[in-house]
Amino acid sequence: MMSDNAAGKRLWIGRWGYAESFVLAASALAGGFLAEWVCGPPPLDRLAWPLNLFAALALAVLCLACRPLRKLGAVRYLSSAPLAVALMIALGLLSLVAGTIPQAPVPYVPPLQKDPATRLGLDHLTSSWPLAVVYAATLLSLGAAVAVRLSVKRPVFLANHLGLWLLLVAAGLGAADREREIMTVAEGGLEWRARRADGGAVEMPLAIRLDSFDIEEYPAKLALVDHESGLPMEEAGRVALFQLDPMEPKGRLLDYDVELLEFIPGAMAAGSDVFVRAISGAAVQAARLRATNRLTGKNFEGWLSTGENLRPPRPLNLEGSLLLAMTRPEPRRFVSKVKVFTREGREIESSIEVNKPLKAGDWLVYQRDYDTEAGRSSAWSGFELVKDPWLLMANCGMGLWAVGALGLVARGKRRGSK
Repeated sequence: MMSDNAAGKRLWIGRWGYAESFVLAASALAGGFLAEWVCGPPPLDRLAWPLNLFAALALAVLCLACRPLRKLGAVRYLSSAPLAVALMIALGLLSLVAGTIPQAPVPYVPPLQKDPATRLGLDHLTSSWPLAVVYAATLLSLGAAVAVRLSVKRPVFLANHLGLWLLLVAAGLGAADREREIMTVAEGGLEWRARRADGGAVEMPLAIRLDSFDIEEYPAKLALVDHESGLPMEEAGRVALFQLDPMEPKGRLLDYDVELLEFIPGAMAAGSDVFVRAISGAAVQAARLRATNRLTGKNFEGWLSTGENLRPPRPLNLEGSLLLAMTRPEPRRFVSKVKVFTREGREIESSIEVNKPLKAGDWLVYQRDYDTEAGRSSAWSGFELVKDPWLLMANCGMGLWAVGALGLVARGKRRGSK
């Protein structure tokens, strides 16, 4: 029999391959967009526990039922690589669109009053018919492939495909059970109420006391500012900046040679023209600089500081209306020291920072934000509380997939060494 790539092969004749699979994937997308246009978004939020568990079990049983029927042409095609590849590409395209167009929850609006992008689901693809249809077809195809090829003699294939199947099931069917709440806690205060995405308030099964909040900052940058206009000077269409760095204290900023004489990352004013290291409390960055105009040879030396909260920044006056000023430093790390009280009576003392959450029972507490205007003097800290009952399945799937990927690499090295 001729292959799919052979010249003159007609669609739907003989064994179906990539051409038919891409047509079917495109048809699934078209059908999903048509259903979205006519019926509106599906009620996926109702597919919560235990309905999503029943759906996952039914899907698993349906996939396992393909094993005794694996010799049927329909089952062979359902579990084939061409169909799986076409569906995964369709999922990738939907993900690309979702990453390009801002996504938002969809309030109820009569279909005829929606703009075309909303009626097609382009601005809420994660809860749309196109994604639901392609996602269900992908799970069925991938699960059938695992069931048909279920054998201890194919550990790498099973780890890859079963891991991906578990990951997709947890990410999709578990979405309705995922909870995300926002909590704002004042320094020294205790809070147990959180805010939902819709703005409503909810009492949490845990309380957070914020003991302290601290920020580690990158050294500030220097800019030349025209005092009369208040605008920074530019070079080649960009704002001219000089990065303060104690390891490289000398540099140039437009017509000025700049030398960093002293830098204090956490400083406080000790008089009108002197800064010292702050022992405690809110602090600013301060630097003693020497600026030399390469054209006139004039030297200017003094202290500069960043501003924070009610304290204005301190610039260094240069010639004419020019000022040398420190920009607002960028945060490198911000940490909240907290004590968490759970409903079960546990007390957990820990530090929370970005990408380093605190686990308290079924909840993960992430550092979210703070008062950026106040900076180090922020009187509150914002946390995001996440509960995902399907996280264990997702982690198992990710682990299996990683093991399968390592197996593929090892198998490729063995073949290359022969």
